[in-house]
Parts: sequence; structure tokens; C-alpha cells
Amino acid sequence: MDDIRQTNITFSGILTREEFDEALAATRWFRHLRGLVLVAAALMAALSLKPGSGDPINTGLLALALVYGALGLFLPPMLAGRMFRADQATGEKQAVIDHAGCVVSRGSEELMRVPWRTMYRYYETERVYVVTGRIGWKVGLLIVPKRLLTRTSETELIHLLMESSVRRAKSKQAHGR
Repeated sequence: MDDIRQTNITFSGILTREEFDEALAATRWFRHLRGLVLVAAALMAALSLKPGSGDPINTGLLALALVYGALGLFLPPMLAGRMFRADQATGEKQAVIDHAGCVVSRGSEELMRVPWRTMYRYYETERVYVVTGRIGWKVGLLIVPKRLLTRTSETELIHLLMESSVRRAKSKQAHGR
């Protein structure tokens, strides 16, 4: 295509759990959450120790550190599962990606409209394109499974659109086309 601004890619389908997990791994959202919670747990555990005082351990703070540690281990997978089930509950979606951004709909109902200016980073993995950005006050995650791009040139066109509109992530895990 001579002018990338005239590109219009339309596709529909349902995201698989493997694609969803790969997208989350590429963006590292939950890895950062897990690390933050575990650092807070370690800090609380360290603060629970009182050297030189009569009671050497603050059991309340140590118990809270253990709760934080458990949350750090179990919360990210639970949140990922909940996010995936919420996405699946909306059913099959249609998406249109063009020079203005992306519109995701279900039937005649528009679920979200995401202009390129609100997207700040994209990741590419073996199976998906992932774009992060702001949707109103929320941080959004737009996942485009490559298997839904049926025409041979669509994958390359989406790559060019994202390359020209959004900054590519420097993640080592997100590379590979």
C-alpha cells in the first residue's frame, strides 16, 4: 500500500488463554505487581524484628508480611484468570484498525475506541500484538491475535501501523515475528 494512512484492517474472533497469557507475559504487568508486593512483604518482615528490645519480634507485622507474601504469589495468577474470564464473557468481538486507531465492538455495540495518541507502547510476540495505553482514566491492554489476521499482508500492515504510531517496547521477551 502506498500510503499507510489508507490502511483499514478488520477482523473478528475470540482470544485464547494461551494468547492472553503470552500478552500479559510480554507486557510484564503482573511481574511488576508481584515484585512490588514481595518487596513490601520483605520490608515488613525486616521491620517486625526489634533488635535490643524485650520482645524481639512484632508478631502482628510479621503476620502482615506473611499475608503480603502470599498475596504476591497468588494474586497475579488470580487476577489474570479473572481478566481472561471477563474478556470471554463478552463473547466474540470485531475490531477495526486504521490510521485513527482501533475500534472494538460486539455486534452493533461499540465496546471501546482507542486512538493512536492514547497508546504508548506495543509489544510483538510470536502469536500476538499487544498495545498498552490509556482508555479514559484506565490503563488499557489491546491484544491482537495474529491467527485472526487472515489475509497474508494484514500482519505486516498492522506491524507498519504500530511502528509508525506507537513506540515499540524494549522487552527482550516481546520480540520475535
